[in-house]
Amino acid sequence: MTKRLILFALVLAAGTLPLFANGQPEKSSAGPQTVTVWHYFSVDSQVQELKDLAALYNQTNPNVQVNYVFVPYDQLNNKVVAAAAASTGPDVVVYNGPNVGQFVAANAIIDLSPYWSSFADKDQFSQAVIHSIDGKVYGVQGYVNLLGLWYNKDILDKVGVTPPTTIQDLTTDLAKVTAAGFKGITLTGKPNDQGEWQAYPWLSAFGWNYGSPSAAAAQQAYSLVSSWAQNGYLSRIVVTWEQTEPFQAFTVGDVAFTENGNWQLGTAKTSAHFNYGVVPMPSGTSPAGVYLGGEAESIGAFSKAPQAAWNYLVGSYFSKAGQLIAFKDVGSIPSRKDAAADPAVTGNTLLAPFAQEVQANGALYPPGVGPVTKVQNAELVVGQQWSAVIAGQEDPATAAQKSVSGVQSELGQ
Repeated sequence: MTKRLILFALVLAAGTLPLFANGQPEKSSAGPQTVTVWHYFSVDSQVQELKDLAALYNQTNPNVQVNYVFVPYDQLNNKVVAAAAASTGPDVVVYNGPNVGQFVAANAIIDLSPYWSSFADKDQFSQAVIHSIDGKVYGVQGYVNLLGLWYNKDILDKVGVTPPTTIQDLTTDLAKVTAAGFKGITLTGKPNDQGEWQAYPWLSAFGWNYGSPSAAAAQQAYSLVSSWAQNGYLSRIVVTWEQTEPFQAFTVGDVAFTENGNWQLGTAKTSAHFNYGVVPMPSGTSPAGVYLGGEAESIGAFSKAPQAAWNYLVGSYFSKAGQLIAFKDVGSIPSRKDAAADPAVTGNTLLAPFAQEVQANGALYPPGVGPVTKVQNAELVVGQQWSAVIAGQEDPATAAQKSVSGVQSELGQ
């Protein structure tokens, strides 16, 4: 579920870490402090999550005020890097996990290893959510996000179709629902990391692999979305939409399907006044691979209160109670083993398809086929071609060739 901006190399002096007790949240014995957290959350359910996490943290740290600062998604990376260049910035930054390499290169976040090694609950986290570079921990994900295919059950029942399991089934369903006067599917076709994030399941379903990119696989996926746009199943306006907007369109009630994530559970509950469900992303000639994403949390390199910042993380995102808050408010899947096994999570039928995908088709994000920044640039090439095809600006065959050559150039293949 975030990355692909090209950052300038910046150098700053490394700071020292203060002493702390076992990596655990401590009650503040000093006067009032402030922990400033930069984020890009704007959806009501996500904003509520931030409030609830702050309240949880303040139960054990009553003298610390949590100051949330919203930065638009497409501006966060640059602002974090620019702040570090000016020897300032947030105490905590919540960001798309793969950006950790860019932030480390810019010396914008600190090495968390001294804190993490003393964190009593570190064994609750799998290595898949711990972002390390050269053996040093720089960020950790407090939850996992991934994509599934949401459907409007009322529309499907009226038309007489069932939730699809294959891309062929989905295309047949789209023809039927649009013939009945409904809208087909929404997703994002924006030429950035979010576009590539949503393109990947369709690409991988035809055999696309960044380690050995296939023009034939890319052309099949691009031909699919091109035909959807030409037939009116998919509006070309989606090339301007981030991931939030397709789901907002879905909640209106006249769209049959949307490709979106588990983090939309809270929005669906409050805004979708119809029966809905989720199925795993449909397969093509291969199962659809789905990136395992989610925001990582790190401490800013120029935090004036790094211990309070760490305590905030331990008392919110990294705690079992905090992860259950993220699940309750937003629908994020916990990254802690004990939180993921909680009945509140295992008993939720809407999460079952996402959990199924994690086990069966979860894919490393970004793909581990080279240095993170180079992989991100390669993915950006694909996101741009995905968008161009949906917009009708590029034919699938040409877009496929450009995708392969661009990926090979970026990765030195």
